[in-house]
Amino acid sequence: MRKCLFICIVFAGLISHHSSAMASYIQPKILTDDLLSIEVISSHGDTRLFKQTDGYEEVMIRKVIHWINTSSLTDGPTKLKFKIPATQMVISMKSGDVATVEPAYNCINDKQRTECIISEGEVVFTLENQKYRLRSPKLYDWLMVGWKNENIGVSNGELLEETLYFRYFPYLENTYADFIMCPRIDIIERIYGDTRRHVVHASALNYSSHHDGVFYDRIHITLTDSPDNGVKITHVAIQRSISEEESRVQCRR
Repeated sequence: MRKCLFICIVFAGLISHHSSAMASYIQPKILTDDLLSIEVISSHGDTRLFKQTDGYEEVMIRKVIHWINTSSLTDGPTKLKFKIPATQMVISMKSGDVATVEPAYNCINDKQRTECIISEGEVVFTLENQKYRLRSPKLYDWLMVGWKNENIGVSNGELLEETLYFRYFPYLENTYADFIMCPRIDIIERIYGDTRRHVVHASALNYSSHHDGVFYDRIHITLTDSPDNGVKITHVAIQRSISEEESRVQCRR
């Protein structure tokens, strides 16, 4: 009975120590507006720089920072035993500070030899000399592969949609002047088959929600465009606080 009591006390102490150790770490948070750039560097020599001042790449940066801020703290080693990680993300701040994100590893000691393998879905985030082991499958996937698949520059189709949207934009009332982000022409239909007359369905996000922690609103516009009647706005609807996933789809990211 005494032996059982001793084991239970020790086990409870270990759990308490582990919980207090995890509690001593505060979930790291980064504000997108504090960033200058994100650079991803592969051990194979591949690299890419994403600049905050580039409107196209800024959306990608927001996505990555969102994953960091919504990741969960997890237990495990944070000090890598490798001089060069498989992939490293370098986050440069306007203040001059630098944060990094690297894949997390699990290591096993076997007969005087240490074998380490990447822990899928987990990363090590370093900020101000403090290391955090985080779990975020989306951040991990982007760090390992996703950044290579991001489009470079704006496609001709996207430029054409921007041009058409801002041709119609002056016809909106001033109360909708904020809806200028990620414009899209969702559907264009001919009126009775006439190639000169069209019904246009367009959408865009509001610029004022261009801050951390604030969800975007989306405008939906329906209009007609014809030589005899010009441009006529027939319907406007506002979709409030769309999800992060919906805003990325709207911005093609």
